[in-house]
Amino acid sequence: MQNIFILRHGHAQELTEVQSNNDFDRRLTEEGIDKVSKISSFLNKMDESIELILSSPFLRAKETAEIVAKTLLPKPDFKIVDFLACGSSSREIAKGLLTYNSLNNVLLVGHAPDLEAFLGKLILAERIKLKKAAMAKVTLLNGVELSGELIWLVVPKVVKRLKLREDENIYQHKLGL
Repeated sequence: MQNIFILRHGHAQELTEVQSNNDFDRRLTEEGIDKVSKISSFLNKMDESIELILSSPFLRAKETAEIVAKTLLPKPDFKIVDFLACGSSSREIAKGLLTYNSLNNVLLVGHAPDLEAFLGKLILAERIKLKKAAMAKVTLLNGVELSGELIWLVVPKVVKRLKLREDENIYQHKLGL
């Protein structure tokens, strides 16, 4: 069975902040980098062994994917693909993924609403809302038809709360509480 991880890019600059005034060139903000880093650490702790990260060529998605790639152990392969660019249809994403169906764990990094619609189609829902830097894990039940089961969906706010609880438990343990 193949697992598909779907990650929406982190918070990015507003178009008015981009010197080129081109959506393609929007970078992650400090908030975006921070939240993607938290999600990356969470994924690393989940020990999912991502084999390949596929990213949209848009700068904010590419930066998101690079943060994740640097965090994960073992280091996954990394590839920029056009089928995850802004405006891609679920059909284009599914067709692009067929090339990688021999891999067990593939992470897709892209944009809303494209990834939301694709995630919805995978789990037979109309669409699943993904906040910025949110990640979902889907286990494919049928690789040919690309249908699957949502295993988990996590947002940076939840990861932050989990981290706080983990730190609190470590702190209490160190104090002998």
